[in-house]
Amino acid sequence: MKFGFYSCMTGMPWGGSEELWQRTANILINRKFSVCVNYRQWTKQIAPLERLRERGASIHFREFPNRSLRHWWGGRYEVPADPLVDARKWLLEHRPDYVLITIGYHPDRLPVAQACHELGIPYSINVQCASDHAFINENAMDQFQAWYGNADQVLVVSQENREKLEVNLGLRLKNVAQIDNPSKIEVDSELAWPQSNELKLACVGRIHFQSKGQDLIVRALSQPEWQPRAWRVSFYGSNQGNLRQLEALIANSPTPDRFRIEGYSEVSEIWSQNHALVLASRYEGAALVVVEAMRAGRVVIATDTGRNRELVDHGATGFIAPAATVELVGAALRAAYNVKEQLQVMGSLAKRHIGERYPQSPEKDLAERLIQRASK
Repeated sequence: MKFGFYSCMTGMPWGGSEELWQRTANILINRKFSVCVNYRQWTKQIAPLERLRERGASIHFREFPNRSLRHWWGGRYEVPADPLVDARKWLLEHRPDYVLITIGYHPDRLPVAQACHELGIPYSINVQCASDHAFINENAMDQFQAWYGNADQVLVVSQENREKLEVNLGLRLKNVAQIDNPSKIEVDSELAWPQSNELKLACVGRIHFQSKGQDLIVRALSQPEWQPRAWRVSFYGSNQGNLRQLEALIANSPTPDRFRIEGYSEVSEIWSQNHALVLASRYEGAALVVVEAMRAGRVVIATDTGRNRELVDHGATGFIAPAATVELVGAALRAAYNVKEQLQVMGSLAKRHIGERYPQSPEKDLAERLIQRASK
């Protein structure tokens, strides 16, 4: 049996949305199934894909379509391949028995779903994030409804995301299942509690105000009430368009020395140095940093989006801001600061709760699901 994996990733060479399917692909290879992958072409080598290739997977890199550019080939100009044509060619060449299509954000277009349907190949769509900050144009609704309606399954990472997806599609999905993503912290990890008189907060995620809301954190902590308090915030993550704004907000705040921009760091290093996660997201799918922080025994301060409320118990294992506003994020931060002497105990409870609510190996669960669906 052969499984196909089609990633719609375009914004960056690799991301959290890729971890689940590539780990699942490795499990299927371990079980002697064949694997083929369709991925966007990037100038840099992508290590997880190279490892899959070394293990026997067939990797096809599709050219990113840009009809304003033409390439010179053997004396003639050629427009980059149409994604639908590319998908058909890939499917006909490899003939997978089942395809998993992974999208990072709900407006992503899915010509590969059309190609699968035309060729009679069953497929699932894994939607990693849906929001009400971008809506599918009504002129495209028929096409989107066909892509999703013809899917064997639509896999979402939270009930909230399912509801937002259905609003966007104008369609009540009957073929939906909720799945989980793998984290970088093992269930039995033990990290010592940071010894510091300051409340040390980590904001982990790409620097992208529209989704991650780092601006709300700086603005909330720039209010006069925070100036006499002992705290520090470190921002971890790569720039995705708002680093200069973040630097300006920090420079113009009354306490710029309380903020640090750290870039990328290993997960264990982050949680060995910080007491709590602060995540002011305007939208999320299922933020893995929440799972990782709780597995590390750390408190979570987050907005009520994605799966946060399912995983975090307000006042017991963290604090939930009802919406992504300066006032409500500030109130959640204030609630955490007021009980800072209790955060270690709350973090221990968070570690226990996440162990009860989140599977140890989501990739194994997904591999079993794909095998079952392909064997129908």
